Amino acid sequence: MSAQKNQATKIHSGPRNSIDDRLGDEARFIRRWLENPRLAGAITPSGRFLARAMAHCVDPAGDGPIIELGPGTGPVTQALIARGVAPERLVLVEYEPSFCHLLAKKFPRAKIVRGDAYRLRDTLADHIEDRPAAIVSSLPLLTKPEVARLSLLRQAFDLMGTDGRFIQFTYGVKSPVPAHVGGSLHFKTQSLAPIWLNLPPARIFVYRHVDCPHAVEMPPDMIDKLLQQSRRFGLEIRGEFEEARARLAPNASKANISKSRHS
Repeated sequence: MSAQKNQATKIHSGPRNSIDDRLGDEARFIRRWLENPRLAGAITPSGRFLARAMAHCVDPAGDGPIIELGPGTGPVTQALIARGVAPERLVLVEYEPSFCHLLAKKFPRAKIVRGDAYRLRDTLADHIEDRPAAIVSSLPLLTKPEVARLSLLRQAFDLMGTDGRFIQFTYGVKSPVPAHVGGSLHFKTQSLAPIWLNLPPARIFVYRHVDCPHAVEMPPDMIDKLLQQSRRFGLEIRGEFEEARARLAPNASKANISKSRHS
């Protein structure tokens, strides 16, 4: 991604006649994906279940700004606000100009920064004074080489300090940052159960800094509780599918027998 001069975007929020203003969020996302699949990462914006799950990884009562990387059309931003995060705490880092315009109209109290998220330290240099409490990322990390992913995480924790959390979703099965690499860099990785109701299904990973990769387990907190709840929810959904399949199986057998009798 080419480096550009980063700036807090000030967008005119009055009526515009561009095609983008007449498109829905999904149409905008598809259009950007067709123009640059590697930059957009996904063909549709995050679904509400995924956005809600990511927002629940953030403590709305904490101090410091919440940085969102790659907000796109704003589904996770909306979920963060619904979660109770004050819009003034949100700093939205977006590379695509049309999405910056849209975000400024949707969330006028948030700070919109147009810039390269993978050069996070430089991008945010003139836009934040306090340490961020959390960084929430919808960036398509798997489209980037591993060295770029690790660099982003290093920059994130340099900004946040040891108390911060980096929250990332992926459509992949494994963590975008390999566990053995994260451990050597003093990152602790936690994964939530898959969000089956998202299309396509997605998984959330939460990265936290630890003083020693072999230290004892940290005491349960909000993330640990959410992890347990998400796994339980996944088991419940799976159980419901199995029960539905069991109920349908006898009916299917009866239908086949009836069909064979009338043939």
